[in-house]
Amino acid sequence: MRSRVTSPVRIGVVLTAAVVLSACSSGQQTELLPDYEPEPQQVNSPAVTTDTSALRLPLQLAEGQVVAPGWRTPPHTADGVSLSAEHHEDVLTFRAVDATGTVLWEAQRPLSCTGFTLTSDGDQYLAVLTDIDAEVQTFGHTVASGYDLHSGEQIWGPVEVPGPHQGPGTVFASPPEAAMGSNGPKVVLDPATGEVLLDERNTQDIRILGEFYATILVAHDGDVKAYAASTLADSGLDGDPQWSLPIADHQWDEEQLSVSVPSPNPGLEDDAGAVLIGTDSTDRALVRLGDGQLLAEELSDAGQDPSSQTWVTLGQELSGYDAEGELLFQEPQEGLELVGVGAAIAYVENPDGDIEARNVITGALSRSYDPQDTGELVVPHMIETDGAAILEGPDSYYLVPGAEGSE
Repeated sequence: MRSRVTSPVRIGVVLTAAVVLSACSSGQQTELLPDYEPEPQQVNSPAVTTDTSALRLPLQLAEGQVVAPGWRTPPHTADGVSLSAEHHEDVLTFRAVDATGTVLWEAQRPLSCTGFTLTSDGDQYLAVLTDIDAEVQTFGHTVASGYDLHSGEQIWGPVEVPGPHQGPGTVFASPPEAAMGSNGPKVVLDPATGEVLLDERNTQDIRILGEFYATILVAHDGDVKAYAASTLADSGLDGDPQWSLPIADHQWDEEQLSVSVPSPNPGLEDDAGAVLIGTDSTDRALVRLGDGQLLAEELSDAGQDPSSQTWVTLGQELSGYDAEGELLFQEPQEGLELVGVGAAIAYVENPDGDIEARNVITGALSRSYDPQDTGELVVPHMIETDGAAILEGPDSYYLVPGAEGSE
């Protein structure tokens, strides 16, 4: 039975798009900074509980507690901690919240410094935030720092970077020369130290594609190559890559090649996740990060169910694959958009703006919402195996605590 549920406005995308163009690299070079507290502050208290009677929740989560950390941009999650930001006037407040709904720490930044990422140095998980150089105290001078994701303790930095956070991962780019132009050369930082591992200005014929929990992807010598950050730190590009894919075999345009991160992607932090590699929204390949295994091709988007490890993909078809790339189901699709995956259900938005719930094993339609419910519609982005979930509403993101936190 199809449930006609209209998707909320994507506020996180709108907010990010509005400020990322000038993220920590505004053309207003002489504008003074707002008053803000850049050092992470310990909080260690529960996030505010939301009155769920005002929310239209998916049936899977209708009985759970929901908390509102104040997030306005899509949260990033690693090792059971989610990080995102809210904003008041010209100040962003980044807030780290664990799966029990406890706010661990928060740190402020100017509104233009919206870029951030999560990574790992092999021993601990880090949040990397950008800021304005304190010694210069004007826009246009960007630095980055790495903080322990659980405690907010500063691990490295601040280090100077050429411009705003570009991503994926610890990738930063020189700002465009024109307001709407392309970004300039990129650098990638070592997650363990903040030092520059590769700089496109100094290394010919290389394109930095992204950093993913200490795995660096580059386009070089006709291949997509994956390097451990430690290998690049020790030997540079003379070191042995973990794997490589010939670009010509996939008919990709090397100059337009990019890598994006499917969401959810529960194994990414442990090298068991996957990335989407390609040049446009029709030719992306789903590639396992740890060994370069090709799981699916000709895709626009994908997400992995944390409970069953099933990949749900969108291309010309809506498809399901097991963790090894074996096809489970496939059916034609037109105009669907993947919204979130979890607890064996994929949530997709159809061309009418309605939310459909699909079984990740069979592709069968199921009920997603109670048609009698009213209130603010919230849509799952991710549901973890312990029941913790990230929900998107019209103007904020919510967290459903996991089983331990909701007891």
